[in-house]
Amino acid sequence: MFYEQDTAGQILSLARITTPGRLRAGLSYLMEAHGFRHYVFTWRGQSLGGAGLFTLHNLSLNPISPDWPVDNDPLARYATQGALPIDWRALMMRADFQERAYRVTMRRRAALGLRAGCTVPLLNGPGELAWLDLAMDRDDDQAWLHIRTYLPCATLLGRVLLERVGRFLADAAEPDERPEEPLSDRERACLRGASEGLCNAEIGAALGISERTVSSHIQRACHKLRARNRQHAITKALLSYQLYDRFFLPTPTTVPEQTA
Repeated sequence: MFYEQDTAGQILSLARITTPGRLRAGLSYLMEAHGFRHYVFTWRGQSLGGAGLFTLHNLSLNPISPDWPVDNDPLARYATQGALPIDWRALMMRADFQERAYRVTMRRRAALGLRAGCTVPLLNGPGELAWLDLAMDRDDDQAWLHIRTYLPCATLLGRVLLERVGRFLADAAEPDERPEEPLSDRERACLRGASEGLCNAEIGAALGISERTVSSHIQRACHKLRARNRQHAITKALLSYQLYDRFFLPTPTTVPEQTA
């Protein structure tokens, strides 16, 4: 996928990815190759329906979980105001971002391993907001130099992600229709494994069940979701459950708030 030698070509190759699971895998690989430890793509809007929130990230904890202080998040605020990419050090030096609540939120972010990074505003229209955060797990001058140098590429990456996610949402059949019967934990776990590119035998080994049982779980999930195949089921589950990380990642836990 990433045979292109230049950075822009590698980013644009993500536009050829046709499934959410492969996008997540390809993005994780590309970010590591480009010197970043974490990425978080966030889309909030009426067009998503339901909870109106979609996140794509490679963190073990959900960065926009129910306990996350979105109203006190300087990155979310900048996404509503800014149009250009900005590194977090420059953002937090601005006079209008000196509130204590903002500093506390950034410390919580650092506790997740996002110590230095940048934010790229992508969409800010009536009822719609999207942005991309890229982060490194170290905070030194070399890290910040790399981040500032990468800002133009981060903008291109954000536009590609916005287009791909929007296409996945648009291509899913009947996006507002929830399953008549909810997926079981096993069905969700099997679909999660499938989204990571695992075969039935590998999923079964990870869950301690037989390959045939995995196949049955996926077939039942397809039936409940009215999906044509397992990949269609993954996409429909993504939309039906709204939060990508609630479907594919572990349940988030609260990050203890540090004192100022």
